[in-house]
Amino acid sequence: MKPFENSCLFPLLAVILRCVCSSFISVNLGVKVMKGQSVFLSEDDLQFSIPREKDACKVEVVINEPITQRVGKLTPQVFDCHFLPNEIKYTHNGCPILDEDMVMLRLYRFTETETFTEMFILQVQLLEPDCNIIKMSTNVLEVPEFYGLSREIDKNVLTFDYDKKTNLECSIKLASLETLLPAHGQLVIGEPQQEEPRGDQPHSFFPRSKHRTSQRCRSGLCDPELKMIQNTKMSCEEFLLMGIRYQHLDPPSPNIDYIPIRLDLTDSRSKTLHKTEHAWLPVQIKGAIPNQIPRAAFMAMFILEVDQFILSPMTTTTVDAEDSETPKSLLVFNITKPPPQGYITHLLDHTKPITSFTWKDLSEMLIAYQPPNNSHTERRNYEVELEVHDFYFERSSPITVHISIRTTDTNAPRVSWNTGLDLLEGQSRPITWQQFQIVDNDNIRGVRLVTIDGLQHGRLTVRGGKGFMFTVSDLRAGVVRYHHDDSDSTKDFVVFRIFDGHHSIRHKFPINILPKDDSPPFLISNVVIELYEGQTVLIQGSMLQASDMDSSDDYILFNVTKPPQAGEIMKKPGPNLIGYPVTGFLQRDLFNGLIYYRHLGGEIFEDSLEFVLCDSHDPPNLSEPQLVIVHIIPVDDQLPKEASGVTRHLAVEETKIAHLTKKHLHFIDMEAQERELIYTVTTSPFFSFTHGVCVSLYSPSDAGKLFMVDSIPKLVKDPSVPALRSFTQHAVNYMKVAYMPPIQDIGPEPQHVQFIFSVSNQHGGTLYRICFNITVLPVDNQAPEVFTNNLKVEEGGLCTITGSHILMSDVDTKQENLHIYLQRLPLHGMVELDGFPMNKGDRFTCQDLHMLKVRYQHDGSETLHDDILFAATDGINSLEFVLQVKVGRLA
Repeated sequence: MKPFENSCLFPLLAVILRCVCSSFISVNLGVKVMKGQSVFLSEDDLQFSIPREKDACKVEVVINEPITQRVGKLTPQVFDCHFLPNEIKYTHNGCPILDEDMVMLRLYRFTETETFTEMFILQVQLLEPDCNIIKMSTNVLEVPEFYGLSREIDKNVLTFDYDKKTNLECSIKLASLETLLPAHGQLVIGEPQQEEPRGDQPHSFFPRSKHRTSQRCRSGLCDPELKMIQNTKMSCEEFLLMGIRYQHLDPPSPNIDYIPIRLDLTDSRSKTLHKTEHAWLPVQIKGAIPNQIPRAAFMAMFILEVDQFILSPMTTTTVDAEDSETPKSLLVFNITKPPPQGYITHLLDHTKPITSFTWKDLSEMLIAYQPPNNSHTERRNYEVELEVHDFYFERSSPITVHISIRTTDTNAPRVSWNTGLDLLEGQSRPITWQQFQIVDNDNIRGVRLVTIDGLQHGRLTVRGGKGFMFTVSDLRAGVVRYHHDDSDSTKDFVVFRIFDGHHSIRHKFPINILPKDDSPPFLISNVVIELYEGQTVLIQGSMLQASDMDSSDDYILFNVTKPPQAGEIMKKPGPNLIGYPVTGFLQRDLFNGLIYYRHLGGEIFEDSLEFVLCDSHDPPNLSEPQLVIVHIIPVDDQLPKEASGVTRHLAVEETKIAHLTKKHLHFIDMEAQERELIYTVTTSPFFSFTHGVCVSLYSPSDAGKLFMVDSIPKLVKDPSVPALRSFTQHAVNYMKVAYMPPIQDIGPEPQHVQFIFSVSNQHGGTLYRICFNITVLPVDNQAPEVFTNNLKVEEGGLCTITGSHILMSDVDTKQENLHIYLQRLPLHGMVELDGFPMNKGDRFTCQDLHMLKVRYQHDGSETLHDDILFAATDGINSLEFVLQVKVGRLA
């Protein structure tokens, strides 16, 4: 786990991290994001050492810590440890002030009987963007005086750099509600009314600024010519032409304020969001001083007296702060030195400590101190150190609060410890003594707990029976159990009346429920698809949309169970790529404008398709069958049409030749003979997508070719055979057309090849841009290649054999399928795997080399060299090689 870097700024967070003895987190490298942009979390950034098959595991974003996520937000709030790509996103709000942010996360591991939790910090490094859309000029907006107006926001202040020739719509949204900016002014349009001088005041004596309003008022509406902006969303062009000005309203203020904007680029065809960018446009306020640091308020006592065990609220009488430029409600208190015992907590969840809180929560008495759960006969005094952060992230000098814990002489029962209960939706958990502790000076055995409120989403049992009342000994024995009702709820609680026969108290025990993925997706939008006969139409996200309560909407799968009869569902991976039929698609592909309905040109004018919605859970949660109606508008033309049952797909091994048959390619025309149907290859075979390994193995242009079988004497791969440009259906029927795969090896992965063709009849009716798909399957016919470097070891010593000593590769086999066998034992030592000696015939993998599991142990004999005979194999082909060992004499 990456060490917390800001321990000087957030020491309590560092303490929380150091308290974790054994971590479930295997990788925590943080994320890097350009300011104003967003980034998705990947397994390279954050990874957990909890097997998917073993235990349920959830991560929750802690949202009641205002010192975290100060300039951005991580979504969603709860996600699975084994999250999917493009599922977890951090979005920066455009603030230019900070260069780093952090997100506090809470990890939950749910076994059958226990819940383990771990707090950790995800560091966010904020980088200056090098290629952003929003371009700010050096010509900064300026307000000449208090209550003044800036000049208009136009292209001299701001420009937008994007490709305006593409189908992208640019819009601007003023993000004032999310950021509370501008903090000391407002945005207005209109020309200010110029104030006329009095008769005894010559113009030349008192020059007036043209950017000064006629009257000074806090609302800014004293000038009838100025109007506040009502429409917070507009096109980018309109934003620069509206004549928007910044009006200062609230002195004293810092010498800089900001206008927050959000830019959206939307695809005009699919209405999908192409890119979003945030920015804060600075406004200089002339005559104002730089932002001052907050300070402690003089009226506060900075002393908190509490009774032992009793959760005691803190108020602004205990601690308070003030700032000239920031309203008190926006001040944030950061705990830099926590109390040695007990903890500061938030009353919305008083079972968990906090490291920061707002002045607003403090003033509403939502912040409290929980004393420790051990009793003392003498008064105890602790100190808590805090610092206050203002709206512009300046922090105060340290503020010390003294906490004094009085001894309590009472025989009434009291709750000394309450950490609440965490469990997964539908689980049950015992309420143990470690979570809920009760003290009573004179009669602990007589204490009874009775349920009087709560249990809105579950029930209590004691030893399997009804849990209306139980004793402290039942708590110690762990026989009191909460059972969740498996509803889609996230919070529950129990209110107990605790009495010993003479005294009685009430106490609330909170229950935190983490959701599990047990609900199927549901359809929220289903609009009839309408198109002309023979047309292909984009299925927009607004026409067909689903949602899921428990998992990412992007990964909802539309699994087509009854395909359309008059057309087909197609996926076009990109604007310059040819589409291909699919039997299912992700909602992410739908929102990205990749999914189309293609009418095949037949005389059927009402069509439909049935599908089932599946989520990303394993096994998936399935919806009821859903139906989409397709209405085809007839047109007066007759074109060739594809025969039913045609796959338009060919699978062939890379070393063989494959014929195109009627099963693969068959078009018909009611008014023409099949020899009159002509196919024209408009784009020669090409790879529909390439992996990096493909480029290194052969030229991307060599994707094979179509040819006439009569042009060669023998059906073998021959680079001199001319490529076929056109042929007839008649030639296909009699197996005269064949496909030759690439001449060079394609590597270990199947390669997807496409060629584009048109088909025309004798009347000139032509179908264009039809895609034929070919899957070229790899053949493992090459042995591995091995390069070795000498192994150096001291006499009698131990040395690790790594990937730098044995470098193995195979052009047509994946790395994980390569193995190395020990063919002959070394004469003067032995080979160990994971600490155990290897025998002849034992094997290890490349992964074992990279993980440093393979070692050579010299036997101490007086020899200068040794050698080890290995054999590298891919399961079919093998290669023997020798690893030389150089032995160094001890001095």
